[in-house]
Amino acid sequence: MNPKKMVKLSNMIGFISILALIYWIVIFITMEVFDLRVFKERTTSAFNFSIMGILALMFGALIINVMFNLSRIAERNKEEEQQPPKNKKGIIIFLASFPVIICFLFLGDFISAKKMENDLKKSADEMIKTYSHKINEFSNYSFTKEWINHTASTIKIIERTDRNFDNVYLILQDVINGNDMYLSFSERTVNMDEKTVLDKIDYINKSALKEREYFNKVFKENYNEKYFVSNGGTYVLFVPLRENGNTIILMFSNRQYYGNLSS
Repeated sequence: MNPKKMVKLSNMIGFISILALIYWIVIFITMEVFDLRVFKERTTSAFNFSIMGILALMFGALIINVMFNLSRIAERNKEEEQQPPKNKKGIIIFLASFPVIICFLFLGDFISAKKMENDLKKSADEMIKTYSHKINEFSNYSFTKEWINHTASTIKIIERTDRNFDNVYLILQDVINGNDMYLSFSERTVNMDEKTVLDKIDYINKSALKEREYFNKVFKENYNEKYFVSNGGTYVLFVPLRENGNTIILMFSNRQYYGNLSS
């Protein structure tokens, strides 16, 4: 076995392993810093475990390189090896590949979010159609234990029916101390007993500014478009409905720890 060829082979394996490790680190840091959801669970797990294989290749190439270099030193003649010319084109391609990879990760996150948006919209439309009669009863709002319990029971059924829903909320407008406020109700408000004291403040919807701006458009400007929000693996769809002259919003949410792309 030619020691010179083995040294070249081990150098090549080590070089490729280092490149793979650099790419892996860039991908991992980008996904963690920007909280991107790109790959499916199995692909993500395989990608994470691949670091062990990369390190094993690097370690094996290092051992082979050291062994055969020692042999070559012992047998080396007076001929000087020519230094390989620097490949500037390769360096430029290597550096330019990082923006491409990062753009791909953001594109993958966008595709995953878009797929979840479509899935939520389809599921929401089906649930609204299937339970239209019960959802119509939401518009007969009255801040009473009976209405809240009945609403929570219906929401619980909707929430349990479709796997695309982690949580379902009903959002509507009410007045607290003379101010227009948005209240939200979920299945967790079910089964109140006679001793329970109701307070509208406990049901105020805690939301971001853009969400409140959307609520204002729906309740005060008769805006009827759905509103989708994607934030760090949390996907939320707001669906406005108008029943019996009253306006309500159904909020469907889903939490994903992985994306939708696979290898």
